[in-house]
Amino acid sequence: MSVEFQEYKGRRKKIKTQHKFPLIRLLLVAVAAFLAYWSGLAQKIADALPLPGNEEVVVVDNWESRCKSHGGTPFALEHGLAQCSWILNDSTFVERLPNTFLRYVASLRHSETSKLHWVAPIEDFSNARFVLHEDENKYEYLHLMTKDSSYVWVSKKTGCRFPGICPQLPMEWSALPISDGFDFEGQESLIAMDVFRGIGEAPIQPILPGIILSMGKDSLGYFMEIDHGFNVTSKTSGMGFLKENLMVGDSIKAGTTIGRLSPQDSSAFFLTVRQNGLFVRWNDFYAAAHPVQQNVVAEFEKSLGF
Repeated sequence: MSVEFQEYKGRRKKIKTQHKFPLIRLLLVAVAAFLAYWSGLAQKIADALPLPGNEEVVVVDNWESRCKSHGGTPFALEHGLAQCSWILNDSTFVERLPNTFLRYVASLRHSETSKLHWVAPIEDFSNARFVLHEDENKYEYLHLMTKDSSYVWVSKKTGCRFPGICPQLPMEWSALPISDGFDFEGQESLIAMDVFRGIGEAPIQPILPGIILSMGKDSLGYFMEIDHGFNVTSKTSGMGFLKENLMVGDSIKAGTTIGRLSPQDSSAFFLTVRQNGLFVRWNDFYAAAHPVQQNVVAEFEKSLGF
């Protein structure tokens, strides 16, 4: 029996010289790329890579940067203080100031160009100690603590709370307190009046500027009633003389002499102050406008080192 051997020939796929174009794959890749771009994923990946321009930006937040961010010019001072200053030559610029107090002070300017200065501790720059407004005159305001630990702005010139009315003494004497042993005719009338004493013929002044409502003479002597605005009126009674050439409707300034005491060694006159139509004691009215004593103002100013 004869055996025949044949050479094995494997089946080989015929090599195609041309391939089909993978259109579907390319479409899938394009859709995936579009979705990555649209969702921001691509940008997030790029930002995460250590590429030039991806370095972390450190924002410096200190008194100088805060001053500049509000359009001011910073200055370093002594005693741990710093200053931020503005030149106000445009009403729209006022809106860039950092707080309502500065915007209010800036709104009071009288000239086209004025300067505003904010002085505060470097470590607590938002809590100012001193504000200076240089306009036609200099207006200086101190930030002081009252007895109840609250802070108020006080005018350095007048010692009055700012903003607000600033009553002054009708003469260089204080109102006498009412006491049980007070010996004076018509003491019962002091329930609605305050009494002042002074040397004979001493000048009497209005407590605030205003407009004369009425004037004349009654059983106590000469009197004058003044409307000061802000729902405040005052009536000065018991004067020995009235200043000449004053008439009802005239506007008078603080510091103007409206009358004089009687010509005696010791004379008295009466003052009635009404706020919102109600009688208020002079000492309470004056103290509300002067929350800090003048010696405290002087000591605080000295501590600033100016």
